Amino acid sequence: MRSLVRLHAVILLSSWMMWSCRGKEGPQGPAGPQGPAGQDLTRPQNGYIEGRARGKDNGGNSFDIPFRYTYYFSLGTYGFIGPDSLRIEFERGDSAGIGSLSLSFNWGRRSNTVTDVTIEGTAADISQSPVPTYRVNVLPIPPLTFPVTSQSVSNLSLSGDTLRGSFQYVRPSYNTVSIPNVITIPANTHPDTVSGTFLVKLVRARIYNRSSGQ
Repeated sequence: MRSLVRLHAVILLSSWMMWSCRGKEGPQGPAGPQGPAGQDLTRPQNGYIEGRARGKDNGGNSFDIPFRYTYYFSLGTYGFIGPDSLRIEFERGDSAGIGSLSLSFNWGRRSNTVTDVTIEGTAADISQSPVPTYRVNVLPIPPLTFPVTSQSVSNLSLSGDTLRGSFQYVRPSYNTVSIPNVITIPANTHPDTVSGTFLVKLVRARIYNRSSGQ
C-alpha cells in the first residue's frame, strides 16, 4: 500500500514539474501573402467585342465612342445549316450593364461568304461620366428610294473553337420619311458608323425536337 502511494506521488510530482517548466508562447508571426483574387463566376470573361461608334448628330457635332465588351450571359453558338455553312450567334456586354452588342450571321466557310448579318445593341464608353451611348439597330425596310442600313462581317478565321473577325455597321444619311399610320423615321443628316473586331469561343447550339404529348 505504501508503495502504491509513493508511485502516485512520483507521477503527480513529475507531471507538475513538466507543466511548470513549459516555455511561454512566442510572438505571432507575420501575416502570410494575400491569396489570388477570386473569379467572377456569375459573369465570366471569355473573348471580346471591341470597336468605335463614330458620326455626327443632326446638329453637326461629332461623336466618337470607344467600347470593349467582355462580359456574357451565354456562350456564343454555332449550328450547321449546310455541309460547310454555319449559323453563328454571340453577344458581349460591359461590366456596368449599360452597353452590349450582339452579332448573328451565316458563314459559308468554303466560299468564305457571309449572309444574313444582324448587328444590334448599344455602344457605350463606361469610362466617361456621363456615359455616352449610341443605339445600333436595323431600320425598317424603307421605300425603294431610301438608303438601307449596311451591316457586314469579314476577315473570319476559326481556330479550334475560337472565332475571330471584323464587323461594320453603317446607318446612312436620309431625310425624314413618314408613312401615315405606319411609321415615321426622323432625319439622319450624317451617316453613322460602328466598326470593330471580335474574338469569341463557340459551342454547338443544342436543338431539342419534341413532339406534342412527350
